[in-house]
Amino acid sequence: MTYVQLLRLRKALTIYAGVVGAVFFLILIPTHWPNATVHNDTNGSVPLSILLLVGFCAIIFGTAVSTSLNRENDGVEMVWTKPIARDRLAMRYIALDLAAIAVAFVVALVLAVLVFASFGMLGAIRADEGWFSTALLIFGVAFMWYGILQALTSWQTGRGAIVIGLSWATFAIVLPAFLALTAHIPGLHEIAVALNFLNPLSYLSTNNGTIHIGLSTGGSSLIPHDTWLRVAITWAFGLLGSVAAIAGWKRLEV
Repeated sequence: MTYVQLLRLRKALTIYAGVVGAVFFLILIPTHWPNATVHNDTNGSVPLSILLLVGFCAIIFGTAVSTSLNRENDGVEMVWTKPIARDRLAMRYIALDLAAIAVAFVVALVLAVLVFASFGMLGAIRADEGWFSTALLIFGVAFMWYGILQALTSWQTGRGAIVIGLSWATFAIVLPAFLALTAHIPGLHEIAVALNFLNPLSYLSTNNGTIHIGLSTGGSSLIPHDTWLRVAITWAFGLLGSVAAIAGWKRLEV
């Protein structure tokens, strides 16, 4: 059955590469139009940490493949006839999904590098001090979100796409708005701060100020400033979510 999942992931990656490639191509068209001018404000170098922000595409892809266990539940009695323990089968699904997310990250990064190469700026990209922790953080956010969605959907039949959509609305809009609106309301604000601790998008920033994806409200937060602590927390949430998903899937009744 893992071969079926491999085929699904191959199809998903093909669609993803086509969409992301088209977006990057559309970005290049106006900048390479005859007589077009491009202003270089990079001061001669582009930190790799900044370039790694294209990994947000991998986060989107990660949510799209995060209900792989849920997708099997309509015919789970056939899946479980395979001569393999349920938990091992679930771990294989998750391992394949994470590998696909990593490929999605690399695809987006390669396309971004090609964009810079088209401007003759390939040599301007430099590996700054925080690039490795930034890469781990972005993948950690993807893994955290993936784990949460797997945990929420692995034990039920259907509705996986609905849960994915609701998670985007919740993490990208509802929770940040709730945090901002309750900034001066004691009690409710503490609840909002605690809820945003579970929001993967709340971790998308670094302590050196070079990276920020605008979900910060400027208010209090339980999210640590240190990038490595954020890496540890997001990966821990991803692991816990995956373990919970496997446990729920194992106990699913047919």
